[in-house]
Amino acid sequence: MGAEKGDRLCHVYSDASREELVAWGREHGLRPGWIDDGHDLPHFDVRVDDFEGELGEGVERAELVADIRAWRRRKEPGTDG
Repeated sequence: MGAEKGDRLCHVYSDASREELVAWGREHGLRPGWIDDGHDLPHFDVRVDDFEGELGEGVERAELVADIRAWRRRKEPGTDG
């Protein structure tokens, strides 16, 4: 990513599906292989300045926690996710 000290960074994720995240990434020149799967929620790490005007307001912590919990439920064996 080439981030430097002082860069504003954010995680871009989908609350719907990995496919939606991949599609968003492709529209913005990001490769699916760049998705960070090492955390609770697959996401792209991006510099805010590279996407000025294209990123939403973000989410509050409570919404992020709810999205992570929903993602974990979809990944549980026996679910459709």
